[in-house]
This record gives sequence, C-alpha cells and structure tokens, in this order.
Amino acid sequence: MTPKMTIDIWSDLMCPFCFIGKKNLDAALAQFPDRDSLSIEWHSYQLAPDFYPKAGKNAHEVLAEYKNVPVDEARQMNTYVADMAARSGITFDMDRMQWANTFHAHRLLQWAKQYGSVHALEQRLFEAVFCNGENIGTVDTLLAIAGEVGLPVTEATAILNSTAYTEEVRQDIRQSMSLGLRGVPFFLVDNQITFSGAVQPNDFLQVITESFANWRAENPQSISLDGESCGIDGICE
Repeated sequence: MTPKMTIDIWSDLMCPFCFIGKKNLDAALAQFPDRDSLSIEWHSYQLAPDFYPKAGKNAHEVLAEYKNVPVDEARQMNTYVADMAARSGITFDMDRMQWANTFHAHRLLQWAKQYGSVHALEQRLFEAVFCNGENIGTVDTLLAIAGEVGLPVTEATAILNSTAYTEEVRQDIRQSMSLGLRGVPFFLVDNQITFSGAVQPNDFLQVITESFANWRAENPQSISLDGESCGIDGICE
C-alpha cells in the first residue's frame, strides 16, 4: 500500500466553525496537486455530550438557554456565524436549524469509515444541521442521510439500534484530550502539527504544502519501471 500523509480532524456536527473549517479545507485540497497522497481521518468530539434540547424551541431559543443569555443575543451569535459561513460559500439557515445531541451521529460516522464514506457523510450531516433544518438526533433522519450517501441502510439500522461504536467515539474524545484539544475543529497534520479553528483556505494550503514537503523527504516516492525483458523461463516478451 502506498503511504500517505495523514490529516486528522476532530469535530462536532453542532459546531458551525467545524462546517466552515471543512469547507475551507476542501477548498485548499482542491488546489493541492498531491491530494491523492493525503489521508483525511475524521474523529468524534462532542461539545455538549449531556445536552438534550427541549422540543418546540427554535435554534435561537435553544442557544439562549444553553448559553444563559437573552434570545436576542443568541440570535446575534447565530447571525454572526451565518455571515462567516456565507464568506466561505455556505448558506446557513439558522431560523430552521434544529439542535440535537450528536452521539448517535458520531457512532454512524465511526461505522461509515469501513466504507470510505466518512468525508461525504460529514458533509451531508453538516448540511442537514445548518442548511436544511433536519434533526440529526433522530434515527429516521440519520438513516435517510446514510442512504443518500450510498451506505447500506439495513446495516445502519442495526448499528443505530445497538450500542455499537460507542467505545470508538469515546476513544476519539480521550485521544483529543491527550493532544491538548481546547476547541474544535482541531487538526493534527502528519502527527506533528496541531491547530484549531476554521482557518482560511490559503492558510490550510500553506500548512499542508510545508508538511507534505517534509513528509515526502522522509517517505521518498518509489519509482516503478516496467519494460520488455526476457524472463527466467527463457521467454522474451
């Protein structure tokens, strides 16, 4: 197997800056000529693992309750992140957003790793929360999204109706703590460079380019040449 440089990402699906960070990272990767030599590894994190929003409240009211601030102040916070998302080319609909506990969504993401579908599933789940007003705290929503990105729904149903991948989620969170995580999105590039936040595409590109140059120097690319020859069986072709 050809070695690849790894970019590890810890994020939570209720974090608007994680969505913006993914968008900016994707923009940087589109400009990086050696994209196929990178492995993007997503990891679970929960900003509010014990928070279960009350039904019937909109995103502004839920944020106000969680932050213990007036609803108008919460609305201003949501407007700020929506404006920031717009500058990265994402249209947030904070009036329709539905807060949810993300634990089961993270379990689904852990399971999806075996199918190579995590990057697509992350994108679709972020869109569900911040663009489409979908509730990713419900099994029905998660199953519908799994099917949309090509994952086997029958298997996903069995996963979500069990406790499977609980330890994987918790292990990711423990690992982030050992790395000194103080906020998400949190990035670990080539197991050496760590940073947090939705940095701009050019900043992502600079870090990736410099890290890749160092990684390539330590992992020189093998060259395979295959020309005509005579085999040891005496057959020349």
